[in-house]
Amino acid sequence: MLPSNLLVARVRKDRVEPLLLEPEGLPLAIASEILARFTEGVGRTLKEIESAIQDLEELALESGLDLRVVKAMATLAARAAALEPVKLPVDSLRARLEVFEEAGRSLGAAVMETERRSVLERVAARLGCRVEDLELALEKYQEEVLVKAPSLTPEDLVKRFNLSMVQTLLFKAAQLDVRVRGGGSAAKQLLRYVKKLGLLYMAESLPGGGVRLQIDGPASLLRQVRRYGTRLAKLVPHVMSADRWEIKAEVLGRTRKLLFQLDSSRRKMFPAEMPELEPAFDSEVEREFFKSLSRLAPSWRVEREPEPLVAGSKIFIPDFSVSSGDLKVYVEIVGFWTKEYLERKLDKLRELRGVKVIVAVDEELACSSFKQLPHDVVLFKRRLRGADVYPLLKRFLGEPRQTEKAFSVDLEALKSKLPDLSGKTLQEAVRDLEGAGVDKANAVEVLEKLGYSIDWGTLDPRKAKVKRG
Repeated sequence: MLPSNLLVARVRKDRVEPLLLEPEGLPLAIASEILARFTEGVGRTLKEIESAIQDLEELALESGLDLRVVKAMATLAARAAALEPVKLPVDSLRARLEVFEEAGRSLGAAVMETERRSVLERVAARLGCRVEDLELALEKYQEEVLVKAPSLTPEDLVKRFNLSMVQTLLFKAAQLDVRVRGGGSAAKQLLRYVKKLGLLYMAESLPGGGVRLQIDGPASLLRQVRRYGTRLAKLVPHVMSADRWEIKAEVLGRTRKLLFQLDSSRRKMFPAEMPELEPAFDSEVEREFFKSLSRLAPSWRVEREPEPLVAGSKIFIPDFSVSSGDLKVYVEIVGFWTKEYLERKLDKLRELRGVKVIVAVDEELACSSFKQLPHDVVLFKRRLRGADVYPLLKRFLGEPRQTEKAFSVDLEALKSKLPDLSGKTLQEAVRDLEGAGVDKANAVEVLEKLGYSIDWGTLDPRKAKVKRG
């Protein structure tokens, strides 16, 4: 799915159709150029690569193609690439958070240059860095560097563009009618996926085999439209992976309802790969929270759906746990589906005792019932960031430890110095590694990097065996 401002669609009478491109000619050439810019841009920031792609927008316009095609393809290419935060002496997100907290405590709204410098000096001392390092971290806030170009062909990129156009259009759908024909296994898989995504639907069998699903669209909901729309978008490629399928949707236009139709006769315009059946996260809100908190405090262990907790006579599985040593805090993110869902959630949270819980609630749901819970409540708007709960977590878990720098080792040079370690005890292998210059503390990790594994039949390093693979 793409941002709504990148959707290219046209309306004809009572029908709407997103722009779908044949993977040939000009669209294929533009996709090829975009991927080439990413390949050439390894080691540069994403902002620099996006700037280098801007001339393709003018080319698209001159050729009669909407410039949003280039923006959309570049967005999809970036998602398929490997990006890392710009390497800085101090993490930019943590620096920003600490500076804002210190400024809020010390200064209020108006800030003179001398006061600003004083705030930066105090934060730099706390983080163990120079003021110049801190200012650089603030300037480079959340900038990313391309470390690996996307492993896509130009044809792949055009097909992903087509899929994203359909997904983005369906974000405005009030009702969907999805029909998948074929064997019972395909229907069962589709139903399982719909349930996993938490979509609101009714199902019925089709004559001759298959299933018909009537699904409520995002535009039919009053709240949490973005979250629901993201889940619906995940369903679309799974429908398209079936042999025969048809999608009809009632889409809300500016002044009237419009009909969108698509079927498997155009399947060659879309990616052929089967989507993962089990999504890693239930929503983009959870994904973004996990990513931002893990980056903000890498020494804390963030675990999704940890061990079940007992809430009275019920079982409660929090969305996340965050731990440091023996200390642990649970985080529950409250979304909106139905009134009954919220009531069940509140009942469990009221009965949950004896553990530290942070309940993150969307501002739209910030009713008095949540404020009366026996837990800490944090409000967020659409996106929950690690910074939203960081002050509370720091109070419970203490300051996150500064992570140690990863060690580096030349594996090829190391292999030439070592005998075959398979069959040796762990103690013998560690001794050989130390002789080759490897620190004892890193021995097990180096063994794994060299392609060995350890048979832990015992915790005694004199008896544990090293084996190949």
